[in-house]
Amino acid sequence: MLSRLIRPEILQVESTNDCFLNCKPCMRRFLERPVGYIDVEEFKKLPLKSFKEVCLHGWGEPLLHPKLFEMVRHVKSLNVKASMGTNGYLVNRHIDEIFESGLDEISFGIYTFEGREKAFSNLERLIEEKKEKKAEKPVVFTDVTIFRDNYEEIPELVKTFVDMGVDGVVLHRLFNVYKVDPSVEYISSKEEKELFKKVKKVGGKKVYLPTKHFKPCRIVLYTMFVTWECMQCSCVYLSDDPVGDARVDYDTMLKRHLKFVSGMRKHEVCRRCFW
Repeated sequence: MLSRLIRPEILQVESTNDCFLNCKPCMRRFLERPVGYIDVEEFKKLPLKSFKEVCLHGWGEPLLHPKLFEMVRHVKSLNVKASMGTNGYLVNRHIDEIFESGLDEISFGIYTFEGREKAFSNLERLIEEKKEKKAEKPVVFTDVTIFRDNYEEIPELVKTFVDMGVDGVVLHRLFNVYKVDPSVEYISSKEEKELFKKVKKVGGKKVYLPTKHFKPCRIVLYTMFVTWECMQCSCVYLSDDPVGDARVDYDTMLKRHLKFVSGMRKHEVCRRCFW
């Protein structure tokens, strides 16, 4: 039975879909949902305790949410791992809260050197603060989207991150199956293979490469996504296509999730996805 094989343990919650950047590989600018911020009391109604990890990141910059760390502390009070992804620009304003809240993991989404000086500076500062405090948490990752425009600079990006002292560098493929921006393209299979060799050479065991795509994909196997409106979706890339209200028990969410998985091979987006 699917329920024995698929029991997602990560809940990805979109604290907000608001952002002050307009990154070229990001699909946020093409989504149809209104911009908003999750209500903290409604957030607490989600079955958070039923998951091993709650990741406070979606189609926006989490640090824009004025009560983000109240949510982090609530997750930690449930004995659940708390993580988040950020573009890095506002980290300097929240250094103390990042350590005091108990946040387990933070990922900086940086895909290019150009115009990202603030993000690099804040990443370096966070790593230095962690060393000074002799803190084990948060674990610090960088996340790099691979696509045609940044293909040449990725090895140098990886080397820079490793030299700075990050705990890991995660690379993932561009997701543009919607073809929302035809100017944004992925690289060829041959180029990908060559790139992977280069980054492993400079980054070693700290580099995490994207795996071969399969169905059901690793996303639906391990993760459920909730929008800032508290709507359940089967994947962050299907945030405009909710399957129901997420303020329910885990079993109800799982039942909906499994129904989606059983037919995902027929889903137009899933059929074309290679993320």
